[in-house]
Amino acid sequence: MLLSLCPNPCLDVYYYTGVLKEDDTNRVENPLLSPGGKGVNAARVIARFCDESYLALPLGGCIGRCVKELLEKEGVSSIIVDISAETRVNTILEQKAKGKHILIAARGAPLTEEELEKLKETVCTCYEPEVLILGGSIPPGIRETFYGEIVENYKGTKTKVIVDADGELLKKAVEKGPFAIKPNKYELERLVGHPLYSLEDIVEAAESVRNRGVKVVIVSLGEFGALCVSDDGVFRAVPPRVEVKNTVGAGDSLVGGFAYALYSGKGIPEALQFGVACGTATVTEEGTKLCRPEKVTALVKLTKIEAL
Repeated sequence: MLLSLCPNPCLDVYYYTGVLKEDDTNRVENPLLSPGGKGVNAARVIARFCDESYLALPLGGCIGRCVKELLEKEGVSSIIVDISAETRVNTILEQKAKGKHILIAARGAPLTEEELEKLKETVCTCYEPEVLILGGSIPPGIRETFYGEIVENYKGTKTKVIVDADGELLKKAVEKGPFAIKPNKYELERLVGHPLYSLEDIVEAAESVRNRGVKVVIVSLGEFGALCVSDDGVFRAVPPRVEVKNTVGAGDSLVGGFAYALYSGKGIPEALQFGVACGTATVTEEGTKLCRPEKVTALVKLTKIEAL
């Protein structure tokens, strides 16, 4: 099975407007509602291609029930840990006249120690996934070693753990040597502690992270695709030019596509190619709709893999 964990899920509420006016009423069309969070988005993408995938997440309150219903509509099989707190809401305001969006992201409510341990137990002892995604932030008050503890749990097993996080949460996970990580350029800079000015700098930084025990480092590069450093070599997947409607969830789609391709038996370069095609397909969709399988199939053929 393929399992994705999202410790801090949310309901994404996506509004379209012309230009926001301060101290005035901004009337907009009804928003797009979708489940959100890195691990959630990765799972939503995987569910479009795979019937053997699951999403583990804590949900609570009326917002939690809404997220659960939306996941069911998308065919995402969820393993839910019930919590007493209300699931958070993220609000995204897209200003069409400016071509910009504003993201108002709630931090989320803390989990009790009992709820946190139940979530960890669900991921660490109840299942034996072939691929496990640890995606996104953690609720306030949760120890920053949380992902690292899960990585440590799977040491010496066949489970390939992929971490998509930032800051101390990512650093602590890297210390335990996960199979793969997927930072963007800025997250990689924070991980290695210095700015990266060129492709050569990014490759060097990725190699330094691999020296800490990470087998695969994927660095997302926006419209320029993604770079991957692994035992198979250094590769870059370059997508075709497309009309970009929205970039929300593109990196998460890359992770989901890469994980699915890996689970399906693809090699690292082919999995990178598929992941980048998923991310590219997502940016052609409005709001937080994420990629469509038919678009991904077409874009895979147009996504180039270059050995560097």
